[in-house]
Amino acid sequence: MKKDNVNILVIGGGGKNGRRVVQKLKALGYKVFSTTRVQEEAGEDARFFDWNDAETYDEALQDIQKVYIVHPDTSTPGADEQIRELVNSLVKNSVSKAVLLSGRGQESVRKCEDILIGSPLKWAIVRSAWFNQNFSEGHFLHGIQSGEVVFMAGSVKEPFVDLDDLSDVVVECLIHEKHNGGIYEITGSELFTFEEAVRMIGHKLNRNIQYRYLGKNDYQNLLKKVGLPAFVADHMAVAFDEILDGRNENTGDGIQKVLGRNPKKFNEFVHSNQFN
Repeated sequence: MKKDNVNILVIGGGGKNGRRVVQKLKALGYKVFSTTRVQEEAGEDARFFDWNDAETYDEALQDIQKVYIVHPDTSTPGADEQIRELVNSLVKNSVSKAVLLSGRGQESVRKCEDILIGSPLKWAIVRSAWFNQNFSEGHFLHGIQSGEVVFMAGSVKEPFVDLDDLSDVVVECLIHEKHNGGIYEITGSELFTFEEAVRMIGHKLNRNIQYRYLGKNDYQNLLKKVGLPAFVADHMAVAFDEILDGRNENTGDGIQKVLGRNPKKFNEFVHSNQFN
């Protein structure tokens, strides 16, 4: 299948991960569309798509051959039904291949994976560790800037992965048929506690950045205090409690298998960012 005949849709193309995938595919000469939840923003390079409205799926998939699926949270109740509806639309619209971003060590996300695996589509699944960029672009950036990161990870270690590595893997899985049927564990090659990661960033910035551990209930209450709806705070605390119990305290070899090289070191990420 030549590039001229391949249109790729990145569901979640405006996020940290999806944005990088879109950029890399465009650099390779592919026609790529991202999705938007705002109908007025849909246009030449973006398709209107709303996970909560299955009626938007078919139109977003018109003349699309391959799809990268980034769901907001495949562990949430009802996510599997949304994935099922989407996969049905992919088949209905003659999409040939889908790559799914999934989580590590969460039984709740396996339902979503199994739906794709059981479909007639060509598929690949990437199970990712926590992103390095959660410290520089997302979840923990405010804490880095304010001088205190608060989270419910204690002594557990995590093989943080760089989004440049993850997006390279996704692109390879999308454009090469040899990865069809592959399930890849995408992690860094080193294990750090969240406190160690924060300390490394503080050292680079020459600032004293504290890390404060909160237990499940206290973190749950904190999320509600800062304005998250109770059901969101409750789900996040339960999900974090599950994946931070030590089950993911190991490294995978997906980057080595797909890209033929080692993952970016966490220290490289730290020294290439200003965290502003």
